Amino acid sequence: MPDLNTALEAAIAGTPGDFTWHIEDPSTGNVWTREARKAHPGASTLKLAVFLRLLQLVDDGRVGLDHQIRMRRWHQVGGAGVLQYFSPETTLSVRDVATLMVILSDNTATNMIIDLTGLGAVNNLVASLPGATGLTTIHRYYGKTSMALPDGVHYTAMATANDLATLFREVLAGNLLGPGGRHAFWQILLRQQDRAMAPRHFGPDILIAHKTGAIDGVRNDAGVFWIPDPTVAKGQEVSDPMAIANLAEPPGRPIIFVALSRNLGDLRWTVENAGEAAIGRLASATLEYFRTVHQ
Repeated sequence: MPDLNTALEAAIAGTPGDFTWHIEDPSTGNVWTREARKAHPGASTLKLAVFLRLLQLVDDGRVGLDHQIRMRRWHQVGGAGVLQYFSPETTLSVRDVATLMVILSDNTATNMIIDLTGLGAVNNLVASLPGATGLTTIHRYYGKTSMALPDGVHYTAMATANDLATLFREVLAGNLLGPGGRHAFWQILLRQQDRAMAPRHFGPDILIAHKTGAIDGVRNDAGVFWIPDPTVAKGQEVSDPMAIANLAEPPGRPIIFVALSRNLGDLRWTVENAGEAAIGRLASATLEYFRTVHQ
């Protein structure tokens, strides 16, 4: 039987930087970790928690995905996303703003959603997860460098691989969200546009719902991918999330994959960044392992 830990270490060999990961097969409870309870700059992966809290409010009937919200000039910040270029006072549906937050990592959209959820509620949600480290936190609105950080904190968001993996495990288990919330959670995450990391070497038969994050010297990817059901004939797999009727329970065998990095030597903002390529190799090694042992 292949050794996944050996393959994972080989995947990052020779890449300057610090890596941590949590890989899990929820069906067996088997876990492979490397410093998974150590805090790393979370960058945009923590938008997952904002998204999850939003969907809880939707499930509770306190917010509607079709409700219109107004973008104020205050929300608009630089960095990732397109709303920074829109006219202030533009109105969009909560669904559309959340989609931009997730699939384009739009910082302005994130700030609009945080106005609905509150930062405190988002952080409390993560802190209440089973086995939470207490280290995963968003300290301020995204792109708002004028907002002071706590003493000794240098990043907008910090995260552990353990806590991000737990978030996905709880949603997969049917906790945290109702069926409607789970459908929206997976549907929007499956539309992620940044495919330079975890799905870098995946074929069209692999569904992956994930959120990336990147700042100078940091590359992160966190999500779930599904091993196709071997009983489904080749070529008949449904890989288009828009064609799956019930995304509360996506088809296939779910594998949780979280990889975080920091202190990367490669500071290029290209898809050839060594950190992005290394995370791609980590995910590829993980996929190959599960395909081999479960074929």
